[in-house]
Amino acid sequence: MTGGEIALIVVAAAFVVGVVIWRMVLRLRGKGGCDCGCSDCTGCKSCASKKKK
Repeated sequence: MTGGEIALIVVAAAFVVGVVIWRMVLRLRGKGGCDCGCSDCTGCKSCASKKKK
């Protein structure tokens, strides 16, 4: 393995760890989505009906 390959692996691993930490922070702040389990609440039928009420 060359130095460039090692650097690429380190950058990729840091990106994955960063995304995981970011999602955990959003979940702890209560901004991780809704209770219906969908990933995009703006397009979810159950969330759209809740917003109208």
